[in-house]
Amino acid sequence: MKPSSPLLILLFTLLLPLYSATVAVTPAIAQQVAVVDTAIEQQLDQLLRADLSNDQRRQAFHTIANDMAESAPIATRVRVLAYLAMEYAYIEQFDEAYRRLAEVRQLAEQYGTIDSLTEVRATYIEIKLAEGKFTEALSLVGETELGLAQTQSPRIRYYSHTLIASVYSNRNQLEKALSHLVSASEAIMETNDSRTTIRRLHVMLQIAQIQSQLHNNEAALARVNEVLELAASAGLTDMFYHDAMLQKALIETNAGDYEQALRTYSALKASLTEQTTTNSHWYLSTVLNNMGDLDIRTGRYDEGREVLAEARELALANGDDDSVKLTEFNIAFIDVHQGLHQQGLEQMSALVEHFQQRWPETDFEQLLGEYAEALGIAGDYQRQAQVLLQQRDIRDRLFDRELQRNLTELQTVYDSKDKEQQIKLLQQQNSLKEQLLTNEEQRQTILTLLIALSVFAVIIVFFLYRAARRANRQLKHANAKLADQSLRDPLTGLLNRRALQQQLAKPRSSGSGCDAMILLDVDQFKRINDHHGHQAGDQVLVELAKRLRKVSRDRDQIIRWGGEEFLIYVVNTSNEALPNLVERVLFEIGRTPIALADSELQVTATAGFISFPFANPDSQPIGWEETLQLADMALYAGKVHGRNQGWGIMRLNVPFSQARQRLETDLPGAIDDHLVDVVTVMGPQLS
Repeated sequence: MKPSSPLLILLFTLLLPLYSATVAVTPAIAQQVAVVDTAIEQQLDQLLRADLSNDQRRQAFHTIANDMAESAPIATRVRVLAYLAMEYAYIEQFDEAYRRLAEVRQLAEQYGTIDSLTEVRATYIEIKLAEGKFTEALSLVGETELGLAQTQSPRIRYYSHTLIASVYSNRNQLEKALSHLVSASEAIMETNDSRTTIRRLHVMLQIAQIQSQLHNNEAALARVNEVLELAASAGLTDMFYHDAMLQKALIETNAGDYEQALRTYSALKASLTEQTTTNSHWYLSTVLNNMGDLDIRTGRYDEGREVLAEARELALANGDDDSVKLTEFNIAFIDVHQGLHQQGLEQMSALVEHFQQRWPETDFEQLLGEYAEALGIAGDYQRQAQVLLQQRDIRDRLFDRELQRNLTELQTVYDSKDKEQQIKLLQQQNSLKEQLLTNEEQRQTILTLLIALSVFAVIIVFFLYRAARRANRQLKHANAKLADQSLRDPLTGLLNRRALQQQLAKPRSSGSGCDAMILLDVDQFKRINDHHGHQAGDQVLVELAKRLRKVSRDRDQIIRWGGEEFLIYVVNTSNEALPNLVERVLFEIGRTPIALADSELQVTATAGFISFPFANPDSQPIGWEETLQLADMALYAGKVHGRNQGWGIMRLNVPFSQARQRLETDLPGAIDDHLVDVVTVMGPQLS
């Protein structure tokens, strides 16, 4: 189990240097912008460069704020107090951070320039990022961008553009992120002081992160290596080495180069062991856990056990109970891999119960996946099926939450853009009113000019009307395109779960015949991602989508149900023809290997299938959700009995209300007791 998400690690490592990289402008620039207190600004720069703990840094900012006279320039006062608010965010006292920043905003609005207001707005974004509220951070971007157009200070423009780039990068809007990093680089060029190189290196690390998100690992590694070389030549190795090396190892892991990633982690570990910095314990704990995870991936269980034991001792020394238990879980996973099944499973089971009460469901769902894998290694298929069902329930809940969050984010983006458009329209209206007022003052003296201006105004209104109609047409087209995209999976182009839910929620006509559902799950898909990389996993899903289209009819619906699952909704078929169709699907998937960049990969799938509406002896209708749940149970039965096969529930021999509990908890037993008739279809024989 990984200690944390690579994206979250990169976000932390990029935000902290960004905070310390904000700098004062040179004297030549200061003459063009708001007046600052040079002595206090230099004191802030030295404080940001110092290696201090959070408590020491916060106390130092308190001292500067208390000693600062009320007559100090407003730009300097805003900077000091905004930094102090940010310090409370770094120790997760967010209420205090927002309270202090609200006071700074009031000060900037009352006495400050647009530069001070932009700095306050950017600080709000940084606190939202530190709090993990990325959608709320996105909602603040529009207002900050408007102020940036008039901001003079290169320091504030650099600070704001890099933060906005982090927001867009997190939202995977990489083109916008790169655009703001270009603007940040332009602001850097306006400075020429001891911190110019620091700002440049920070932007380079952000660009490397975006290149990694684009799966351009080669370019990302080249950029990180360039950062390491430039930092060494500028004497900034102590400031950037750990961040750059950690990002380098994560990129190598994403590229599937596990051996090189281990070497990078080893070098980083040696450096952390030699140095004693404020964040060295956090870095070292992250490095050791990631090294242990790589050892498990590559089958080096003894090496993994050794490095995880070291990580456990470090976590104990720092009082990090969750990290202690996480390393114990990974060590127990190694026990299972090495044949100590009972010992390892007992330890993993206890830790699963512990983390279930403490972890968010997104992280706990991944933990269940590794626990289920361990049960499969030990041959405990019944418990494995139970854990997989629990994981499936969590995944379904997360899907609903993700859908709701995506809709909320879309609405947030729309509201932000709408607000921006209203501001622009108000500016245009004010400009037009001023022009009309001037015309009114001249009407008494130049009547002819008044007529000409009136005609000109009519022309303007006409073109505004045409522009409004054109904008409405574009908006309707965009809404239609967005509606279609909301029903499509962006990777495979197949319909998504929402599309099927909308169709099946509609009443079926009495003469619509018999349909069927075939639920498919790609076998060992996690192993494909682990051994070949997520890019190869995406390639497999795209190829399987093509094969499913090939074997299905035009009127049938093919849905990417979630992750590595597909659903074929077959229209107007018969119960007798359904097994033959499933057999063709399994053979189409598994008969021909999938060509990857440097190898071929044999892929199979397991299916659960059922007719719809499903026959019920008491003639009571069974809804599509319950029908699909029966197909899901049949699929898991196929998984437990060896994969690469299909299990179909053909008919119920007793009313569904009597058999429901047995079907949900013990499908094989229900089959043995003849409560239900099941047919099994085998996939292609593999060499």
